[in-house]
Order: sequence, then C-alpha cells, then structure tokens
Amino acid sequence: MSNKQNWWQRLFLGLGILTASTAALTGGEASAPARFDTAMVELLGEIHDYAHKHDQHFQLLANGGSPLYLAIDGNTAENVGKMLQSVDGQLAESVYYGFDMQDGQETPAEENTFFQQTLDAAKNGGLPIFVLDYVQTPAQAKDSYQKNQAKGYVPLATPYRGLDGIPPFAPPKENTDDINRLSDVRNYLVLLNPGKFSSSADYLASLQNSSYDLLIIDLYIEDRFLTPQEVASLKQKPQGGRRLVFAYMSVGEAETYRQYWQADWTKKMPHWLDKPNGDWQDNYRVKFWRPEWKHILYGSPTSYLDEIMTAGFDGAFLDVVDVYQYFQQASSQAEPSTAGSR
Repeated sequence: MSNKQNWWQRLFLGLGILTASTAALTGGEASAPARFDTAMVELLGEIHDYAHKHDQHFQLLANGGSPLYLAIDGNTAENVGKMLQSVDGQLAESVYYGFDMQDGQETPAEENTFFQQTLDAAKNGGLPIFVLDYVQTPAQAKDSYQKNQAKGYVPLATPYRGLDGIPPFAPPKENTDDINRLSDVRNYLVLLNPGKFSSSADYLASLQNSSYDLLIIDLYIEDRFLTPQEVASLKQKPQGGRRLVFAYMSVGEAETYRQYWQADWTKKMPHWLDKPNGDWQDNYRVKFWRPEWKHILYGSPTSYLDEIMTAGFDGAFLDVVDVYQYFQQASSQAEPSTAGSR
C-alpha cells in the first residue's frame, strides 16, 4: 500500500462523529460501482441538483471525505471539480485536537498535515472550511481557535464528544452581521443531541440565546420534526443579525432511531444495508449508491431532505461522506495484492 493510501485510511479511522471500523463487504457486490469515490461525488451532485430545483438558496455542508478535493489514489480531477460545484462548504473533525477519539490530545503531525492539504485544496477551490476539534480545557480551545483562524478555517472547539451541549467557551469573532451564505460564517455550533436539556422549550431557548452565526442541529426533537415556526425562531442572533440554521442528514449510514427505519430490517437486512458501525451500534452503513437509499434521502414529500426543506432549514449538514472509503478499502482488501504496508 502506498503512503498516500495509508494517509486517507488513517484519516478515515480518526474521524469523530461517526468513526468507522474496517470490515468486509456484505452482499450485493455485483451492483457495486467501479469507483466508490466517484459514486459518492455523484450522490452529492444529485442531492445538490434536487435541492436547488426546489430552493436555489438551499446550501449543503459536507462532513468528511476531504480527500475528494485531491486527485490522488484514483480520485479524478473530474471528481474534484464536481465536488467543488456540489457543496457549499466542507467540514472536518479533529484537525488539531481529538484525532482517533483522543479528546484533548493534539492530532499527530502527519494526520494534521494531510488534513490541511485536503482542506486547503477545497479552500483554494472557493469553499469555506469548518473544523470541529474535541478539546478538554479552555487553553486547548484557545489554541484550536488560533490555529484554525491562522489557516482561514472556521473553528468550533468542544469538550462534548456527544455533541449534546453548548461549549463553555466564547465563540470566536462574535458579530451582528447578517449571515446568508456559509462563506459569511465566522463561528458555528453543532448540537445534535438535545437529550440533556430539561425540555424542548429549554433546548430551543438555549439555541435562541446563543450567539453563533450557524446552528447545525437535528431535524428531530422528542420523536417529532421541528416545526417551521420553531426553525424560524432560531434564525435571529440575540446580539442582532440573521443566522443560518442547518439540519443533520447522514448520507452514509442509516440510523435505527429515524422515522424511515423499519423494525424488521434488523432481522432481515435489505441488500442495500451493510454492517453496523462499530462505534455507533444504532447506525448501519449503507450502500449509498443504491436507489433504495437514495429514495429515502430525497425525491418525495416524506424523504429526509424534503422534510428538512419543508421545515424551513437553510441547508443540510451531510454527514458520513467518507463512507466511500470504507467500501473502497474493503474492496481493495478483497483483491489479491503484492503491495506492502508501512
């Protein structure tokens, strides 16, 4: 295996929100695409085109998969160009702190260097870059902010790996500006799990009173969708100025607690479902190129993206983009190889 291949494998294994473990492909290999990176780029392009057909101002922020901005390891220049056109921003986790689930630990220099190479490629292509670091102390948060801002990245440092609380660190570059595009954002919050709040009213009030330019939250609250009125109530910063509100949507894993999940799937898995994520057992990797999964994601009034748009969100936070690397790695392991590894 070449050094570059080892780069993205280590990068993939170090991600935070939905870190994946290596496993073999299960079933349906005959329908697998020739290139999994290309298939992911195509999916993101389809989501982009569909969303813009219904709302030309709707925006997409991708999480993971930043090597798609480099023409390496078989990824093509055509893919790079299409990625830059398909999303409005790129996020990466643990660029400076928290790599490989080691919260509060500095990311090893090798991984940090590769992160910067991939993110700078996206930035040079015109995309705003967002970084989510997992820290433990105010000093680490300050260091993360300084390093990210020096690179021109928009930082978030949090001590909450579960993304279930508002960090106890003041957001950098608080402002009263109106925020209409991801490129306007100077600070942001990811809060995906409201279970620790005393009530839905407490959760919404905490978000309303926060000063962030961008809120990335879940479509659900207490087993129901947020209403358009609730989403609209989050779009004004308390210090003045409009902000963006994005909803979480995984493109690479199906989640057993979502409305689309059918109970009998765990007994007899559909062919488009793969093995559960080793770190998040309620999440099953999906063969993201399959039409059955795409139908769940978008294309009908009850599909996930359509529900997000109906609720009035400004955009979608597309998680687990890097799942293509899991399938790519599993496919390469299934093939005879004479290459060595370091």
